[in-house]
Amino acid sequence: MRFRYIVTAVALSYIAWALADHHIWSNPKAFEALWRPNHPWLLSVLAAGLPLNLGLETAKWHALTATSDKLWTASLREVLIGATFALITPNRTGDAVARVALLPKSVRVQGTQAWLMGAWAQSGWTLTFGTAAWWAHTWMGQNALTIPKEVHWSVFVVLATVSAVWWSLPQLARASLWIKWWLKYRWARTLVRSSRNQRRGQIALSGVRYAVFATQFAAALAAWGIEWDLELYTTIAVVYLGNMVVPTAALAELGIREALLAAFMQPPGYLLPGLLAATFLVWVVNLGIPALIGGGIQFQRNHV
Repeated sequence: MRFRYIVTAVALSYIAWALADHHIWSNPKAFEALWRPNHPWLLSVLAAGLPLNLGLETAKWHALTATSDKLWTASLREVLIGATFALITPNRTGDAVARVALLPKSVRVQGTQAWLMGAWAQSGWTLTFGTAAWWAHTWMGQNALTIPKEVHWSVFVVLATVSAVWWSLPQLARASLWIKWWLKYRWARTLVRSSRNQRRGQIALSGVRYAVFATQFAAALAAWGIEWDLELYTTIAVVYLGNMVVPTAALAELGIREALLAAFMQPPGYLLPGLLAATFLVWVVNLGIPALIGGGIQFQRNHV
């Protein structure tokens, strides 16, 4: 019990330190922009997306792990605690560890498979929309990156191939004799076959969730004067793809998003402080707040 408190306290301390150490506080223009958005009412879209995001992720997790007596609040608790440990681990792997650890021992292998399926569906949309956005920018000649056009198209071909393979992973996993052997002889388990309806449900919920957080990002950027149009959505899709491809802890994603946005959009200098402020606020709302709530839940003696 004490070990849980120590680990949670360390995680929360690290999150707080990283937020306090972010360079937005030492950048006078970005700091001023953070408190003075051009269109503050658009930030209501960002705030409204927080419960939607949590609700959709909880629905994904609950659909795959719920037993006859499992409450939705239990699934929400697992999602929030997972968010805490996702922030301090590479590519949010701590999310899986924390969620699965909260499940009964008898269903933890199935819980691991459930997390992998949810992550597969969410990452699939990130790959697909990122690939489509890269193609759109290249085809329309709107890509500001100074690399040859042939390289742009080569990257598109690679991304399209990876996306196609990614969506085929469930079928490939079921056909893999090595995976079946590893589960049987290492863990004395068999691969739990997911139904087509389960996969479709995860894909649908993940697609809606992607639309929600992409719209949150677009609204935040528009709040600081960046034009809210289709091109902005394609830029956001490429940024999320970059976050997925570059292996980082979630705390480091913030800097990568800022760098990718600046490189890909090439905005005029007067928009850079607002871009930095918008990116920081999106990160705080969608990742920081759920992580802090999850950490607080870990300190409670009694859980729902």
